[in-house]
Amino acid sequence: MKRKLYFQIVFLFAGIYAIQAQDWGYVNTLQDEWLRKIWTQGMDTVYIVGENGLVARSTDKGETWTKQHFPTGTALNDIFFIDHYTGFAVGEKGTILKTADSGETWKQIPIDFNLTINAIAATGLDNIWAVGDGSLILHSTDSGETWEQENILPENDRQLSDIAFRGSLGYFTGNYATVYKTEEGGVTWNKQTIVDQPNASVNAYSINIMENKTYLMISNNLYSTEDQVNWMISECHDVVLLYRANPFFLNDSVGYVCIGGIPTGSGYGMLSIFKTNNGVNILDEIHLSFNSQQIVIGDIYPSMKMVNDTLGYAISSQVLIKTPAIKKVQENIQEIKNKANVIISQNTRDELTLKLESNLIKSIEIFDASGKCLQKQFSNDNQFQETIDISGIPNGIYLVKVILSDNTVCTKKWIKQ
Repeated sequence: MKRKLYFQIVFLFAGIYAIQAQDWGYVNTLQDEWLRKIWTQGMDTVYIVGENGLVARSTDKGETWTKQHFPTGTALNDIFFIDHYTGFAVGEKGTILKTADSGETWKQIPIDFNLTINAIAATGLDNIWAVGDGSLILHSTDSGETWEQENILPENDRQLSDIAFRGSLGYFTGNYATVYKTEEGGVTWNKQTIVDQPNASVNAYSINIMENKTYLMISNNLYSTEDQVNWMISECHDVVLLYRANPFFLNDSVGYVCIGGIPTGSGYGMLSIFKTNNGVNILDEIHLSFNSQQIVIGDIYPSMKMVNDTLGYAISSQVLIKTPAIKKVQENIQEIKNKANVIISQNTRDELTLKLESNLIKSIEIFDASGKCLQKQFSNDNQFQETIDISGIPNGIYLVKVILSDNTVCTKKWIKQ
C-alpha cells in the first residue's frame, strides 16, 4: 500500500503559498534581479550571481544585500570561492571575474576565448578548472591569473554544465550524458558511460561529490555511486524531476532537490524543495512550495545551498527564499491543515475523483509537463467530492491543481497508468 503524502499548506493571497515543514521565507531584496547561482561562505555570508553582470553579497544570512553590476553586463552562471578571500565568477562571452578581498572588489581576467563558461571548481589556487559551451575546458595553475584550454573531449560541440572536486576526485558533466572523471586532480580524465546512446537533450548537468558517495543528475533521473564506478538510479525519477531540478547534498544521505518552473497554467511557475534523508527516495519529505507571479518558467535551472540542515537558500528566476525565514508573514495568511488534503483516485471508467475531508472544491485543472492545461472543470455546487473525465488524457505524469471554495490552492502530482 502506497504511503499518502499529506500537505500542510500556508497560502498568501498575494500569490505565495508554502509547505511549512521548515520555516522558509521569501526574500524580496533582490526581486528585480534575474538570479542564476548561489554560494555560501561560512554561516553568515552568501553570494549570488545572475544576469546583467550581477554579483550580490550578504554578510548577515540574507537580511541585507549589497550588489554590483559588472560593466560588461554579461550574465554570470557560477560562483566559487577557494578560500575566505579568493573567489571567481564565470559567465557568458568568456567572462572570468576574480576577487581577492571576499567580494568587495572584482577584476576581469582576460582570456582568448569568447564562449560561455558555465561552471568553475578547484582543488586549490594552483589547480582551478572551468567548463562551458563548445567543449570548452579551461585550466589555471596560478591563482586564476592565466588560463589554458585543455583538449580533453574528442567532440567540439558539447555544452558542459558542471564541474566539481573533492580532494583529487573530480567530475565534469554535459549534454549527450557527458561524464568524465579524474582521480588525480585533473592530471588525466576518463570518460564514464552511464547512459547508452544518449542524444543532445540527455544532459548530465549536476554533480555532488560527498565523502563516500557521489550524486549525478542526468535529465530527469538522479544517479548515485559509492565506488565511483557503478551507478544506480534513485527512486525519484518518476515524478517531480520532470521539471527543472537541481539537487544539493549535505552529506552521503541528506540532500535536497530544488525544482523550478513547475507550471501553474498562468504562464508562471512554482518553486518547490524536496528532501531525502536516505539518499535514495527524494520524496521522503516535502519541505516547500512557493507559487509566485515572479517565478517565470525559463531555461535557467534553480540553485540552492544548505549551510546545514536548518540554514539554507534557494533561487529561481527572480525569486530568493531562505530558511529560517527572515520574518514570518503576519498578514493575509490562511493556514490549511489536513482538512485541505486532496485525495485522488482513478476508476476504470477513465474518471478521476478528487475528495476533500472538510473543504469544498471550486475548480479542477490538469496540466502536463509542458504546463499546458489539458482539462478544466468548475464545480457549480462546491462539493466535497468531484469527478473529472480523463478519457482523452494519455498515460503519463501530471499536476492536478485544485482551487477550493475559499480561493486557496492545492497542487498534487498524479500518474495516469
